[in-house]
Amino acid sequence: SNRLAVERIASSAISSPPKFFFIMLCTTQPLEREQQLLLQRVMASHCLSHKEAQRVFEDLKVPNPSLEDAFETINRQLSKGFGLEIATVVLDRTKYHSVINLRDDEVAGNAFEHHYNTHERALVRKILEKFVNNTGDEEEEEQQGPIALPKKDLVNLRNELQDPYKITTVAQAEHVVAMLLDEKFLRISEASSSTQRRESMQTLVELAPRAYLELSTYLTELGVPQES
Repeated sequence: SNRLAVERIASSAISSPPKFFFIMLCTTQPLEREQQLLLQRVMASHCLSHKEAQRVFEDLKVPNPSLEDAFETINRQLSKGFGLEIATVVLDRTKYHSVINLRDDEVAGNAFEHHYNTHERALVRKILEKFVNNTGDEEEEEQQGPIALPKKDLVNLRNELQDPYKITTVAQAEHVVAMLLDEKFLRISEASSSTQRRESMQTLVELAPRAYLELSTYLTELGVPQES
C-alpha cells in the first residue's frame, strides 16, 4: 500500500542517500533532509502531540519558519506522490499529528491488512463498535472526557465473533489489544489508577487520537458525529 511504501522510504532516510527519497516521492521540489527526518519521526511514532512534534522540529532545526509550515511543505509531496498527508486532530484540547491515507480505507481492509490477520481485523471492528456504542452525546463527552472501557471488556469481545473469524484464546485477543495500544489506535485512559499496569485486565482503555485521524470515515459510519 502507499502507506507501507512511504514507511519503508521514511525509515531509510537516515541511512540512505537523500536522492533515493526524492526519486521515490516523484516530486518537483525535493524535501530537505531535516524535513525528511521530521516525516520519519512522525511516522515512526504513529502519532505525536503538538508539543512533541514541536520539540522534534526544533531539535532537527527544520528550515521552515514554523512546524505548521513544515507540515504544509511535506504534505505537498506526500499527497502528490502517495495520497498521504500529516493530519491534525484536537482531542481533550490538545493537538495531535499523524500521517493518514487520504483515500478512504475500510478498517477491515487496507488500514490493517499488513499487520493484522482476518480474525484480528474482525476483533478490531468489534472493539471500535464497542467504543462507539458506549459513547454519549457530544455535551456529555465534553464534560466527562473520552469513553474509557476496561481492557477485559475489549478482550471478551472475542466471544462475539462468529466462524470463520473466531479467536479461540484470551492470549490472542490480548495480543490484538496490545497491538492497538502499541500502534496508538488505543491508549491507557487517565482515569485508570496509577497503580494499574497496562497488562492488567482492569486497566481502562480509550480511543487514541490516531484512531480519530486514520479511521475517521469508519467511525463516522458507526455513528460518531463528523464534527467530533
